[in-house]
Amino acid sequence: MSDVNTPNSSITPVFVPNYQSNLLAGNTHHYGPNGRIQGVDFYRVAMTVIVPAEPSDARTDLEDSLREDHRRPGQPYGLALLESQQFGVMLLTEPSTIEAFRSGTAVLPGGADATIYGGWPSCGYGPWEKIIPAATWYPGGTGILDEFEGVDGAKVTLYEYTVDEGLAWNRRGTPTGKTTAMVGWHCDRCHRPYEMEFDERFENRGPHDRQWAGRNARGHARGQDGKCRPPRGDLEELVSAVASDLRGYRVEVPSQAASCAAEEGCARVRHARAVTARLASAAGQTGR
Repeated sequence: MSDVNTPNSSITPVFVPNYQSNLLAGNTHHYGPNGRIQGVDFYRVAMTVIVPAEPSDARTDLEDSLREDHRRPGQPYGLALLESQQFGVMLLTEPSTIEAFRSGTAVLPGGADATIYGGWPSCGYGPWEKIIPAATWYPGGTGILDEFEGVDGAKVTLYEYTVDEGLAWNRRGTPTGKTTAMVGWHCDRCHRPYEMEFDERFENRGPHDRQWAGRNARGHARGQDGKCRPPRGDLEELVSAVASDLRGYRVEVPSQAASCAAEEGCARVRHARAVTARLASAAGQTGR
């Protein structure tokens, strides 16, 4: 084995052709007492990877996450990266199995024959961050991922959306002409997250980001944050009164619900739902 690390760029993930056409509509995630995902009914294979035997930062990072009896000094690894709407797992196998799967001459091992790890390599950070390409659940990066019944009749929706990069964190920012994929959640009772809650939206690079957003959505649905209260309009009334006094005529400030319906969470969910219905119909599946 060489003492010089092979560049990480020698590791090239290969997307499964048309993998995003398998929407897994109606898929069920199973949660433990702490609200974390314990299992998923169905996964799809997003991409496959062969990690060369030569040393590299990515190989070292991968081996650090493996059980000792799964490490293979001086031998390559075959990886299949599987995902659901909110979760990702890694199948560890032989490179020859991955090559046969890519050529369509074999299927991936399953059941007791499969060696599975939770999460994709590095889960979006470290040396794998620049190796594994961004992967949204829906083609185009817009659609409904899941829905949760919340407190007092609320419905909390987890969804993907796309937005101009310059407007991702500030809708009054300067457009750049470059689109970025995001994942967020929305409650139709309290209309959270509000536009200024920057820590409740995430760049959508893979299942690790969707999982994080989903955990926040489920926490809100359970009443964990204690903030699911319909907006009373106090702030809007105050701003309206001050603006009216300054201008000398009545100034109406839209309610939170009206603003949300026009250009914030409600509007994004409405658009995501329409896109999901179209994609599900084209794929011959029943959408959410």
